[in-house]
Order: sequence, then C-alpha cells, then structure tokens
Amino acid sequence: MTYDRTVRTKLLWIVLLSAVMAACASDAGDTAERAYASDVLVDTEWIEAHMEDPSVRVLEVGGNADAFGEGHLPGASFLSMGSLSNPDDPIRGQIATGAQVSAALSGVAVERDQTVVLYDRRNNLSAARAYWVLKYYQHADVRIYNGGTPKWTEDGRAMSTVMVEYEPSDYQAGPADPEIRTTWQYVMDHTDDPSTLFCDTRGPDEYLGRDVRAERGGHIPGAINVEWTAAVDSDGTFKSAEALAALYGGAGFTPDKEIITYCQSGVRGAHTWFVLKELLGYPSVRNYDGSWGEYGNNPESPIEIS
Repeated sequence: MTYDRTVRTKLLWIVLLSAVMAACASDAGDTAERAYASDVLVDTEWIEAHMEDPSVRVLEVGGNADAFGEGHLPGASFLSMGSLSNPDDPIRGQIATGAQVSAALSGVAVERDQTVVLYDRRNNLSAARAYWVLKYYQHADVRIYNGGTPKWTEDGRAMSTVMVEYEPSDYQAGPADPEIRTTWQYVMDHTDDPSTLFCDTRGPDEYLGRDVRAERGGHIPGAINVEWTAAVDSDGTFKSAEALAALYGGAGFTPDKEIITYCQSGVRGAHTWFVLKELLGYPSVRNYDGSWGEYGNNPESPIEIS
C-alpha cells in the first residue's frame, strides 16, 4: 500500500509539472505572437554595435540645431524637420517634393543603399514623421532609435559635441508611394465608406472643437480620437505590441479596414501611421498630411463637433 501511494504521488507530481510546463510554453507562445510586426526599431546596443558601420547613417531629426550642437549621438548628423516639408505649399506641413527630399538627404550624406537610423528628443515624434517621408519616397531600409536622446542618456551613454563632417552625397529620392499618403479629395471620397476608418491623433480639445487651429474646429465625421501620446511610454519609447494592439483594437480599429490618420499638419498623424503600419502590421494605413490645417480651412469639408 505504501508503494502504491508513492507511485500515485509521483504520478501526481508529473501531471502537475507537465501542466506548469505547458502553461509556460503557452505564455511564451503568446509573447512571441505579440512581437512588433517588423524590426524597424533599434535599441542602444544596436546603435553602439553599428557606430563605425559605413552602411549605416544616424540622423537626429528636429527643429533645434543648437541643441544638436550641444550634445548628440556620436557620429550623428542633424536633419531639419523643415527640410522635409514643402515651403512652397500653402498648407503647413505638406510633404516635401522628391527633389527637396533629395537635396536634404544629399546634404547629410545619405546614400540610397544605406540603412538610415532616425532619432529625436521627444517621444519619436519627429523621427516617425521623417520615417514616413523616407518610406513615401521608397528608401529601402529605415529604422528608428526607440526613445532617442532621453533613452541614450538613461542607458548611461555620453552625448558627443563632435560635429563630424561627411562628404555630401548625390541622393536621388525614389518614386512616391501613393499607398501611404492621402489627399483632401481622397478623404472626402471615403468619409462615408464603411471600409475606411479615420484616426484623429490630436488632443481631445482639438477633436471636440474647443481648441480651434483653423477657420473651423471639430473633426472629420466619424473619426475616432486616439491621441498620439497614448502610444508612448513614460520614458518616450513606444509601448509594447500587446499594449498597442489593445489600445487601437479597443478604440475600434481593425486590420481589415483602411485607416487614415491625421492631426493638424501630418506630424502626429505620421507617428500613429508608424505605430499602425510598422509596429502592428495593419496592411492599409495612410497619413493625411494636409490634416486639419487643410481640412478645417476648406468650407466644403463636412465637420463634426461632439
């Protein structure tokens, strides 16, 4: 009888151990499934490992060249956000022409076959906008250093004040990709389309028409408001794939729909475009870079305030 109890006890432990191992394997599988859809984000260790790699160009994107001069990632060059917008377009924020982008990237010595790593000083906002511009003109390999300068210093790395001089290149932008950008007319044609959803990435007051930054306030009819900052953790990095999927899925966005992102000038919209398209893998996402600066100033635009 003692022998039988011993055998039964061992069998019970084997069953329990098998159950625990199966649960752990299941959890591991769930974690793997919740990875980002692509490997476009790089971390501090990746930057350090590629710092001397001639096939990689690291660019700080922003509007403050003086701050760059006071400290930046070693070997990086400064790319002005303004150089990625068309100064001749009456709508502030509209994407630069291919020729303008070619000139901007030639000035910071980018070659077409290089991996371009973008970073900024604020929640990847400017980096994501620049990423969208480069992908619009079909640069093959573009990454974002997740967290930018705050992450670099948080990880204990020193900033550099050395301004490295690179020989300008002869960069030639590729043909525009119409699948990731949209226009006012396209928006008008799809506001009643059940297969299209609009993501308003502005703050709630802008969405509700309380903070008016055009001739009229409000939002595109039917648009869902998910402010761009909701996708960012407190350290400025993107939230996990699991958290992002829950955020946008909970708001009503699904991969079977076409999603159009917008804000005031297409910058915040590009950040959410990056999250949905590159991190979550939604197949059809467009950024409306004319955004509210164009839409709210056009008297023909239908507007909703609620």
